[in-house]
Amino acid sequence: MGEIYSFKAFQSKKEKKKVQDPRTTVAIYRSVVYYVHLYSEETYEHPLEHLTTNIQLAAIFNNDRAAFLDALAALIQHWDLPLNTHQELPPYEELAQFITLGDLCLYIEKKVKDL
Repeated sequence: MGEIYSFKAFQSKKEKKKVQDPRTTVAIYRSVVYYVHLYSEETYEHPLEHLTTNIQLAAIFNNDRAAFLDALAALIQHWDLPLNTHQELPPYEELAQFITLGDLCLYIEKKVKDL
């Protein structure tokens, strides 16, 4: 005789696995702020109070693409993302793609979810 499966129960279990721990979002934000502060020319005594998700990355890095790429590489290494993660970005347009700190946070969060 066959077994009866509840597809709604199966679906709800699957959806629960997809739900990300909210602490991960906070950890991503804190790591992005840390590495942006580390590689930018702007210095703040308490960067978590000054670097919000609306702040412009080009202004923080003074349009220095190399410093931004160093911060991005450090974030990729910090989160153990594949090393070719940043190669999907259009060359020389990284600061145009990541306008705000929040955009960078969302990008890292998406990559972490894909793991």
